[in-house]
Amino acid sequence: MDLQEKTIHLLNNNSLCNYCLGRQFSNLATGTTNFIRGESIKIFLAMNFSKTISDDSIDFLQALCKSGSEHAKMVLLKNKIIPKEKEKCFICEDSLQKIDELAENLSLKLNSIEFSTFLIGTVIPKELFEREHNLKAKYEVQQSEYLKQEFNREIGKKLSRKMSVETNFNEPEIIAEIHPFSDSLEVKIRSLYVYGRYLKHLRTIPQTRWPCRKCKGKGCKECGNTGRQYSESVEELVEVEAIKIAQGDKGVLHGSGREDVDARMLGTGRPFVLEIVSPKIRTIDLLKLEKATNEHGIEKIEVRDYRWSSKKELVYLKGNAEESVKKYRASTTLSSPISEEALKKIDSYFKDIVIKQRTPTRVSHRRVDKIREKEVHSIQSKKIDDHEIELIIECEGGCYVKELISGDNNRTIPSVSEVIGIQAICKELDVLEIRDKPFV
Repeated sequence: MDLQEKTIHLLNNNSLCNYCLGRQFSNLATGTTNFIRGESIKIFLAMNFSKTISDDSIDFLQALCKSGSEHAKMVLLKNKIIPKEKEKCFICEDSLQKIDELAENLSLKLNSIEFSTFLIGTVIPKELFEREHNLKAKYEVQQSEYLKQEFNREIGKKLSRKMSVETNFNEPEIIAEIHPFSDSLEVKIRSLYVYGRYLKHLRTIPQTRWPCRKCKGKGCKECGNTGRQYSESVEELVEVEAIKIAQGDKGVLHGSGREDVDARMLGTGRPFVLEIVSPKIRTIDLLKLEKATNEHGIEKIEVRDYRWSSKKELVYLKGNAEESVKKYRASTTLSSPISEEALKKIDSYFKDIVIKQRTPTRVSHRRVDKIREKEVHSIQSKKIDDHEIELIIECEGGCYVKELISGDNNRTIPSVSEVIGIQAICKELDVLEIRDKPFV
């Protein structure tokens, strides 16, 4: 069966709009649109079948009328034959007639959002996809695309012209999901990512939001119906100005590890990536954002070194947190007086050694119970008085420093307590430095 016979057979048995007919031959006569291609095919066939009016030609011209051919309708009227009414397209159910309307509605929805790149995705009911798939197989159509592709391309072209934006298949700033059969639109805005370092000056705030342990964030008497274990966090202090400036929904702080709630983060600060979710503004002065954040969090937190980041760096930062080297200062109390000899023993013993740590008792309810091996590079001790010493500890990321000092009932081996034979407890802990591997 040649191409013309195949097309006649196709239209004799199925009412197809210009878009859907042209799409069945979309790889032929390129450089035009499916609509024009489909219309041209119908005009050619109407002209061809109008040469001789016979029962067969009338039947096919009526089939063209059901597919919306105005030329076939005119031929029949000229021959005093009443043309049949147009039928709904067998494939798209005339949904492709809504392209202009859908593109207009989408542009109105996106009008208040700053973006330069986008991607269109169309949700087609399964039964329509199967209907077109079966039609292509039945009539051996091989030079075509599918309905979903046409929606994506045509709406994309109109949006691009209307808003002076470009399609991007890799990292679009906007993903618009079209539901043409329910007339709904969903817009997903790609997050903004800002790299920085934070300092935490208080011993009373966690790194990220912390829901109430009892009610899991629902609100109860214990948390004063706030749903929160702590009233604020580094994450919430850092996000405020970012959300305000970018008009985002929320901020998510992704840190290179985390310090305990009662530990300060000092020195050069902890590396983090702030994810600004669903930002309506993308052009942001990071120096102004950094300044505004520090003014908002004054005496609580401080941020520095702001620059643009990416989701890839975020993943790298979190995945490599334990490969960094961290420096701590631990104010440590002792159960009995310590000698100068014991102090020297701490300094000499903990030089580039590997310790074994079973998951600490204090976090065993939320961490998997296993034994981790961590490297301790050095400990420098300084006597404050008979029952208090200061320890400067350099160790591998992920090391539980409090348990390195106390031993945690022999769950950490060796520990400072074990080495000096005196029970040592970390009273206050400060993170002084985090040396992480740079993202390339």
